[in-house]
Amino acid sequence: MSARRIETLVIGGGVVGVAAALELARRGAEVLVVDRGELGSGCSYGNAGWLTPSLAFPLPAPGVLGQGLLWLFRRDSPLRIEPRLSLDLARWLWGFVRATDERRYRRGVEALTALSLASLEAFRRLAAASPLPTGFAPCGRLSICETETSLAAARHEIGALARFGLTARLLDVDEARALVPALTGPLAGALLTPGDAVIEPLAAVEALAAEARGLGVRFETGVEVYDFTRRGGRVTGVETTAGPIATGRVVLAAGAWAKALAARLGFRLPVLGGKGYALIVPPLDPQPALPLKLIERRIAVTPRAASLRLAGTLEVVDADWSVSPRRVAAIVAGARAMLALPEPLEVREVWRGLRPVTPDGLPVIDRAPGHDNLFVAAGHQMLGLHCAPASGQLLAELVVGAAPSFDPAPFRADRF
Repeated sequence: MSARRIETLVIGGGVVGVAAALELARRGAEVLVVDRGELGSGCSYGNAGWLTPSLAFPLPAPGVLGQGLLWLFRRDSPLRIEPRLSLDLARWLWGFVRATDERRYRRGVEALTALSLASLEAFRRLAAASPLPTGFAPCGRLSICETETSLAAARHEIGALARFGLTARLLDVDEARALVPALTGPLAGALLTPGDAVIEPLAAVEALAAEARGLGVRFETGVEVYDFTRRGGRVTGVETTAGPIATGRVVLAAGAWAKALAARLGFRLPVLGGKGYALIVPPLDPQPALPLKLIERRIAVTPRAASLRLAGTLEVVDADWSVSPRRVAAIVAGARAMLALPEPLEVREVWRGLRPVTPDGLPVIDRAPGHDNLFVAAGHQMLGLHCAPASGQLLAELVVGAAPSFDPAPFRADRF
């Protein structure tokens, strides 16, 4: 079969890949996006839908190791690393340990916050301009503190957020219960971050894709990439289940699948799959007007038009797609401990997906080592949605050789 030719091929139709395609098209590129599933069918479908610059934190925070060791062997714990004999996992864990250094963590927060702030504004503009509904709501977010310990940490967070121009204020118990009458569990107070927002994840992908189509971007779903042809330091073609494609350049934005595709191209991309869950359940009565973070429970609660999304847990498992009834039950139990969920609870949908997690919690947005025309935008941990527009912008600037709008150094591919 003769190969058709495309100037720029984006592998991955999640929110990062679609955002990258849009930004490339804005700069005059001819772009084809291929995805093994449907657009936005991975983590871009099942995430909490938060646009939260106040939570732009890398996963390996100082102190997380002590807590992680306590949780490590609990199968229902919010954070778990599946123990197994694996060189990839050993390397990843060593990188994770190194990234918990305080200075590295702060640099990571600065880099992610810059992407998150710019992406929030991009989604605000998208919602205003798109003929499609996006569910965008600049409603703020409320972090629920069960204990005085978490309330003290929230109080400290106010100063940390202020350094980025973000505002936050503490609510006492009465104020928190007045704002969210469905709160029923133990409560020490809450932290309100009014600058945060929410959006419907799949609707956001569809709105971005519609704008990209208007600029000539083509999308093909159900197309799986399984190999590449190369000449020297260039990728000359891509083998897919829909036939070969000759291409001038390739963008690898395949999320948790990026590691395996990178390996086919001869370079190591240390992205492991971190399994998370999202449950769709009936709405609360009354339904909160803003999303909630149940701090001690590590659960994200997102009100929707006629339902409630409960999202949580992170289990570094790499390629395990199985559904754990224990983890589903743990999310329900954690949410019920704090909120007046209907009884019995109708779980309308259970979603699980693999978030692409790098050892230092920062994505790779860069030209691939040893390749002239291969670029990577992958490894956004739990922050893919709310960093996607800015990630796509930075990626496109690197591809076309424009001055980058964000410091590219924290996202270099060779940092590992």
